[in-house]
Amino acid sequence: MKFKQQLVILGLVVSANAIGGSIDYLSQQDAEYLAHPAMVGKIGVSGAYYNPAGAVWLEDGTYIQVNNQTHLKEYSMQHGDSKFKSDKASPVVPSVQIVRKKGDTAFFFHAGAIAGGGSVAYSGGIATFPEIASTIDGKLPLSLEASFRNGSTIHGKSYYVALQGGVARKFTDTWSGAIGIRLIDAERKFKGEGNFDIKIDKTNITLLSPKFDIDSERTAFGVAGIFGLNYHPNDRFNLGMRYETETILDFDNKENKLKSGFNSSAGPLGDFFYNYIKKDPAIKQWMSEGSGKRNLPAMAAIGASYKATEKLTLLASGNYYFIKETSDELGNFDHYDNGYEVAVGLDYQLDEKWTLMAGYQYTDTGANEKTYTDTDYVLDANMYSTGVKYKYSEQLELMATYSYVDYKNDKNLKNIKYSKHVDAFGLGMIYKF
Repeated sequence: MKFKQQLVILGLVVSANAIGGSIDYLSQQDAEYLAHPAMVGKIGVSGAYYNPAGAVWLEDGTYIQVNNQTHLKEYSMQHGDSKFKSDKASPVVPSVQIVRKKGDTAFFFHAGAIAGGGSVAYSGGIATFPEIASTIDGKLPLSLEASFRNGSTIHGKSYYVALQGGVARKFTDTWSGAIGIRLIDAERKFKGEGNFDIKIDKTNITLLSPKFDIDSERTAFGVAGIFGLNYHPNDRFNLGMRYETETILDFDNKENKLKSGFNSSAGPLGDFFYNYIKKDPAIKQWMSEGSGKRNLPAMAAIGASYKATEKLTLLASGNYYFIKETSDELGNFDHYDNGYEVAVGLDYQLDEKWTLMAGYQYTDTGANEKTYTDTDYVLDANMYSTGVKYKYSEQLELMATYSYVDYKNDKNLKNIKYSKHVDAFGLGMIYKF
């Protein structure tokens, strides 16, 4: 059975939305992250992803954590007076963690959407279309004018589904280490239509109607190594560390409609449109020539937890993404700086049953105005989080969480403006056997 078919059976092929992370990475790998994103220094079942070396400090037993996230999101872009918006939600974003701890050894497993920009549907097209029409208009003879007609819809989808697992072991009374492997099945899709008109200047007479018609699918498979360390000198303090190697993702791109769409509807001027559009940064990576590496960067994470009182635990963590060192044959990462995240959080135990959680995270993606395109823009963000955990029994814990992600609006060199905002809701269940 193929790897992707196995993931479908597991129910893990999803359209996830990039809340945290940099480039294509998604930091939110379980429901608890949406309550306090400073997870790297915490000991718990979520450590199967965030702090695998810390799993050996759990009590002996088998733990399973099942999560779902629901993302209500709005993305928009604007060129001049033309505005394009996608408000397609991601109602089901599942993930699962499993830890088997016995003695000085723990085995860990995690499955979820490790990266990707999610599923979007822009009514009317994307802002690149009127920008292209405006630019081409300036290249036509004075007797002609080019314009873009609204009415089309662009659909995009990007998800990277991952299975990872490994082993952690204590090697002193205070130190432990972990090693693991991650398998990634990546898919990126871009499909839609756009209609242009070429008219006689200052008249309503249409000579030609070039048509943008694209159906692109890019797929890749990759493997990454995971390494962890954890320092646990006492019951009050813990320090977790994690390093993930660069993931080689050599995408195979299948696209066959764009050139034929222009040529069949506009003749020689169709070639003119096509030769210009295929060079546009928002489009060229989706062309048939757009096969090649778009790797996930290596990343390093460190975090600490400190039990300040019997009721209050403080959390802090940071992630660093080595984007500038990442192999990218298509130029997607040109002009990027390395990205990072810093987060803080707290757990406050109200009583034996209830725990309140809260946190904040700042994300610097490493992107800038030279990197943004309509099909690839990652914006810096502030994330505000809260949640509650309920201990139903010694075996079962339940949680409900919420994050509001406030992205910083920005624009690219073509003066296309980009904005996002996301409301994310999480539900989680932890069961100990």
